[in-house]
Amino acid sequence: MATIQEYEQLKAFARIDGLLVAALWTVSFLCVMKMGLNPMLFMVALAIGAGSLTFAALRLKRFRDNILDGDISYRRALGYSVLTYLYASLLFAGMQYLYFQFIDGGAFVNLQLATLSEPEAQKIMKDVYGLTKEDIDFAVENLRALTPIRIALQFFTVNVFMGVLVSIPVAFIMQHRKREFKR
Repeated sequence: MATIQEYEQLKAFARIDGLLVAALWTVSFLCVMKMGLNPMLFMVALAIGAGSLTFAALRLKRFRDNILDGDISYRRALGYSVLTYLYASLLFAGMQYLYFQFIDGGAFVNLQLATLSEPEAQKIMKDVYGLTKEDIDFAVENLRALTPIRIALQFFTVNVFMGVLVSIPVAFIMQHRKREFKR
């Protein structure tokens, strides 16, 4: 059973790592938003986004080895990882809100609308998803109605959910209990 002091320590280190992960996500997000300038930015964004998962796992390992002397239970590792992604998601949602409110000017929604209006995308929507022209028009109207806070909250929800999913195997891999030998 963890003490209050150990729990506070876990939260403090998870906040720091959440800030670092949010910074990586922010750089990745900005690369996606600016990929019209250079298509290679999309590949950079993917690499940074995928690398942030490895980075978070390595930060958990560092916390385990340097702070807990190599001893962490699955439950504590899971809590640490989930908190890291929760803090990262909160910070990232705040950054996205500011971006969509003051910088974007509707470019993100227009990019989504342009993608939906492509003939290839409409064919996929019809053939794969069985959507009619009315369904697509309804989706377009919903996209137009999105406010910056709604966009940020949708990203927040997805990021928290994905963070929890990623945390489960990471915690399993990173757990390590020291064995005590009796004489």
